[in-house]
Amino acid sequence: MARKKPSGRTTSRARTPSPRTLSTRTRTQSPTKTLANSLGKVVALVLVLGLVLLIERYCSVEVEPFGPEAKIVSIDGDSLRAANGAEYRIFGIDAPELHQTCTEANGDSWLCGRAAKAKLTTVIKGGNVACAVRNEDRFGRNVAVCSAEGVPDLGETMVRDGYAIDLGPKFGNPYANAEAEARAAKRGIWRGTFQRPSDWRQANPRND
Repeated sequence: MARKKPSGRTTSRARTPSPRTLSTRTRTQSPTKTLANSLGKVVALVLVLGLVLLIERYCSVEVEPFGPEAKIVSIDGDSLRAANGAEYRIFGIDAPELHQTCTEANGDSWLCGRAAKAKLTTVIKGGNVACAVRNEDRFGRNVAVCSAEGVPDLGETMVRDGYAIDLGPKFGNPYANAEAEARAAKRGIWRGTFQRPSDWRQANPRND
């Protein structure tokens, strides 16, 4: 019986795609890869920007502008404001409030609160204002002993010139001697009569 000759044809279950088929698949997948790459770059950029903002927000150090060369203005007779908006209450004194009036010896009224602010402005006009913070008051202001060019202690000068009073035993009577000198010489508010600033504030509460 004659054997059948092999046909020479080989059957394979897996066929190798033609170059044309590969090229078609590559073209089909390229837009997807491009979109993924673009999204990846955007996400990376957002993460970098977020990191930069966090570093700037939490790791930067704010330089305190209050010091010998800082620009300082008087708010009233016992308070100062620095260029960055921080307020400083001069330790141990109390000056007439800005809208407070006092009485001259002859009975005339005068704007002692405005005069106290003007006096403090004059005292610090030499510049080189510096303060040593003691604590903080209930309004969030720094309570400090301050000095200026040629004026070792702003508080003592304001009391000695009669435009503020010593705050008393609660604060250790830091300027009791300066107050006694101003009273004896009838300087500033001592040349007539006046209401203690704390009493004036109680009678004229702030609306804010």
